[in-house]
Amino acid sequence: MYAETFDYTGPIAAFVYKYLYLLFGRSAFIHYGLSSLIIIFQAGVFNQLMLKNKAYDENSYLPAFLYMILMVSIPDFMTLSPQLMSLTFVLLSLRNVLRRIDNQVKDELFLNAGFYLGIAAMIYLQSMVFILIFLFALIIFSTAVTRRILLYLFSFLLAFSLCTLYFYWRDDFSVFLDSYVVQNLLLSSSSPLELVEILVIGAFFIAIFLLSVIKTWSTARLTQFQQKIQQMMWLMLIGAVATFLLSNEKSLHELVFTIPVITYFWTHYFILIKRRIFKAIMPALLVFGILTYSILNYQLRMEPLVLSQRTPETGLMVLGSDLSYYQEVEMLTPCFNEHLSKRAFKGLNYYQSASEIYLLFERANPDKILDQIGVMPDVQSRFVPMEKKYRIVSEAEYQKISN
Repeated sequence: MYAETFDYTGPIAAFVYKYLYLLFGRSAFIHYGLSSLIIIFQAGVFNQLMLKNKAYDENSYLPAFLYMILMVSIPDFMTLSPQLMSLTFVLLSLRNVLRRIDNQVKDELFLNAGFYLGIAAMIYLQSMVFILIFLFALIIFSTAVTRRILLYLFSFLLAFSLCTLYFYWRDDFSVFLDSYVVQNLLLSSSSPLELVEILVIGAFFIAIFLLSVIKTWSTARLTQFQQKIQQMMWLMLIGAVATFLLSNEKSLHELVFTIPVITYFWTHYFILIKRRIFKAIMPALLVFGILTYSILNYQLRMEPLVLSQRTPETGLMVLGSDLSYYQEVEMLTPCFNEHLSKRAFKGLNYYQSASEIYLLFERANPDKILDQIGVMPDVQSRFVPMEKKYRIVSEAEYQKISN
């Protein structure tokens, strides 16, 4: 990872994907199943922390139910994304922060909160913004002493340090630091969807959120601690927005970080409904509406995917970030991000980097190479065996010379 695969996926997320592939192969079903289990677990954690902290006047499983409904309504919710995995540990950290705000004084609350956020950041780097969000909450809403704040920061760095030690042991520390941390934050953002499309898809979430907030503000009578929880949810929303702004892809996966906040206010909305007719009709209408809205979005977004399918080719290496060539074949390419790939191939001017790039081609041994980033001329000029082994047959297409 990072040295032989030019990408910025988190190391823990890459570890999960690797062993899912080794155990189950290229099965999309196992990703769907694991995503569903993670969502159920997250819903249970969120429901538990709301009940234990008496966030509502009524105790029920409504927060868990609404959490799952909102998650299922997100397009691509079945994709086992780093964002979804990372959110699990953000919620576990939030549970410890709320316990501290409730005046439970234990050092392990700070240690656990920081360590969970460290794991979250090693799955999806942009989620590290929550380290500042929760630190602010601990300082403002509780009397956290300096020693415990340092414990919190130390445990966050501990998870990061364990990952860096692994890559240092493999002699890949510098490339890990550059690809995952530095370039991950400096990469120019791109999105498969236009901003207008993201807003259209998210319009229903925004409408539910605004409706719930207005109802909560105008009707709810909260205790002092419930007010702190509500303020904590607003800080969570700031963290979700910051995560989206820092993201390189600006994809729909980022919506998962807003789900706990929307669920919190949506639950208040349902609890505060007093008239029986509305109490009976509104939940069914909203749940039916959001699931119907989600299905329509799935259908609209499926059409371009079908049109972009290509005939599978075996023994193909793509030097570029177009992964549509690999829908049904083995991936021979190290290139999953164009920017990082170009940076890696600049290493042809250095002996160590050049030898590693040459070994990549030797191990892959592709029958055809599609050079979308224009590096093959430099590769062939640097390595004589590559020049003898492949000939150019069309623009950016190289074919292995048969014996």
